[in-house]
This record gives sequence, structure tokens and C-alpha cells, in this order.
Amino acid sequence: MLLLKNTDEIVRLNGIYKRLLSNAGVKLFEGEGRIVGPNEVEVIQLDGTKLSYSAKDILIATAITSDEALSLEELPKRVVILGGGYIAFEFASIWRGMGSTVNLCFRKELPLRGFDDEMRALVARNLEGRGIILHPQTNLTQLVKTTDGIKVTTDYGEELMADVVLFATGRIPNTKRLNLQVVGIEVDSIGAVKVDEYSRTNVPSIWAIARMFQNVSIR
Repeated sequence: MLLLKNTDEIVRLNGIYKRLLSNAGVKLFEGEGRIVGPNEVEVIQLDGTKLSYSAKDILIATAITSDEALSLEELPKRVVILGGGYIAFEFASIWRGMGSTVNLCFRKELPLRGFDDEMRALVARNLEGRGIILHPQTNLTQLVKTTDGIKVTTDYGEELMADVVLFATGRIPNTKRLNLQVVGIEVDSIGAVKVDEYSRTNVPSIWAIARMFQNVSIR
């Protein structure tokens, strides 16, 4: 039921976004887009045909999603999550709220690095109050599939059993297939497009929106 509801909601939201774009006079072409010149984009449509468009300015806005975590066909009874950010907390709360046993491991003493320490401590207490088992300053060293599920070993030697292991440990840009190198667009070590304070790349006619979703891996 959750999977069906999730799919229905994604379809509904996509329909709303398409209507908003259409009402604003935006032409929508579904397919894979890539840069072929400082002022030219190629779109490979779903049927394989290619379209080419020229423009004064080009805006790059790409993303990957964590839909897979909500696409499980069965509710896991035991979950181990590695991550100390808001995505890890969201899924920990969802699964715990549905009755799963949830072990949440994160590498720092407190979760939500970069936020106020008092607020971080409050969040940790609230998570524990919901019945989520916290493992601060903990990393995972080994996953072994067994007949009883996945045996998870921490760097403290503790063993946890899980039906699902979720890694919510970072953000990655979705730029590998955009052909950015053809016009010399600069990216950083993980592939994120470098922009200035006005979101402009090193190519004056090309701009980029820093929009990335949490990289989620499910085992």
C-alpha cells in the first residue's frame, strides 16, 4: 500500500509540475539532454530521436533522487541506517513509526553536523524517545548476508541484524552524462559544477543550479 501511494504521489506531483510549466509557456521535451556547445543543447528523446536547440543562455538543473527507499515491496522489520543527516532521520522516523526496529549509526558524537549543538542534542533525545537506537561515533565495517538477514558489524565489533541497510552518507551531483567537458565547464572533485555567486559557470553563457538529492544506497 505504501509503495502504491508513493507511486501515485510521484505521478500526481509530476503532472502538477508539467501543467505549471505549460501554463508559463515553457516547452517540455522529455529525454536525455547534453551540452554540445556554449550555446547549444542536444536532447535525445524517449523514442531515440535527437533534437538540437540553440540559446543565448543555458541553465543546468539536474538531480538524483532517493526514491528507492520508498519503493521496497515489503516493510523491513529490522533496519540499520548509516548517516547523520536529515535524510537518515526522515527514513529512521518513517520506518520506526511503522513498527520497524531501527538502529541509526553516525560518525560524530551528535547528529546534524553544522547545526547548533544544543539543537543537535535535542534532536538526538527526540529520536531516542521514539524508540530509535542511536550509535554515535560509529561506522560500519562489514555486511554479511545470512539466512536470517544481513549481519552488520560496526567498528566497535558490535553485530546488528537487519533486513535492510540504508546508507545515507553524502551528496553526489548528477552531471556525468551532460557532456560538460566539450565546452570546458569546470567541475570539482566529485563532479559538481563550479559556479560563482550568481550561479554562473566559467562559460559565460551557461549557468547551473546547485540542486542535488541525498545519495541513498540500500542493501
